[in-house]
Amino acid sequence: MKTIIIAEIGECFNGDIKIAKKLMEKAKEAGCDIVKFQLLDLDEVAMDDPERAWFEKITITPSMLRKFILWAKNLNLEILFTPVSVRTAVWLVEEGIKTVKIASSFVSKAELLEFINNNFDTVYASTGMASLDEIAFMVEKLCNVKDLRLLHCISEYPTGPLLEERGLKSMDEADAHLYMMQILKNKYPNCMVGYSDHTDDIFVPSVAVAMGAEIIEKHITLDRNTPIEHFKKNLEYMGTDHVVSVEPDKLREMVRNIRRIEAIKGSVEWKRSEGEKILMRFLKSRYKER
Repeated sequence: MKTIIIAEIGECFNGDIKIAKKLMEKAKEAGCDIVKFQLLDLDEVAMDDPERAWFEKITITPSMLRKFILWAKNLNLEILFTPVSVRTAVWLVEEGIKTVKIASSFVSKAELLEFINNNFDTVYASTGMASLDEIAFMVEKLCNVKDLRLLHCISEYPTGPLLEERGLKSMDEADAHLYMMQILKNKYPNCMVGYSDHTDDIFVPSVAVAMGAEIIEKHITLDRNTPIEHFKKNLEYMGTDHVVSVEPDKLREMVRNIRRIEAIKGSVEWKRSEGEKILMRFLKSRYKER
């Protein structure tokens, strides 16, 4: 089975639509299947939020949304958006989009879940920070969704108090807890299960595929180092997504590794290789049968 690979652009276009387009092109070149953006809603952000100015810079307007949809179509890429409110989810409905992503922060947001349940056919949902009871609540609320896809996620990325305590540091790979995917598979056998990554490399997503992930979501950036240097030197703030992202060459390597792993895994059937069949006939003919 081919793994669905999502290139999460998120904040990493820095509010510049030219960079957004370039990232979409790089995702296509790398072999990804889907590009993803976040739809922020400033009405949901407090005026004194320390990141409000940054959010204002990277907010996607309806006109930008339409451009992104068109560019993805021209690249033969699927496009996925994460709305944070009913208002931003309505924009997607108005564009005829039937697939949506639910961010980890909103698995318990009943109003948004109800709207998604009534308006979308395919839903990707991250499960970071969520208890099993909260995930069960979300699944129940999405009872009309034809195709629900769950992404195991550890939402440990440098923002808010974590940024203050650790600085601009990505999640340690030892905290990925990939066996949690199996818990989701056991509880929701009718759902595809994948992994949304917040480490700074490609090793963990590749291992996740070997362990059965059917979907991988990985952040992509054109320039990982500049935002980190800006943070260290107290220069222009460029968000925290870049530190959990990989640049295009690494993304391409990740996709290549995942496709190799798929070939190695094979299919769920008892099957002998052609070379083994040749050797088997030779070895079995070497000795007399009793």
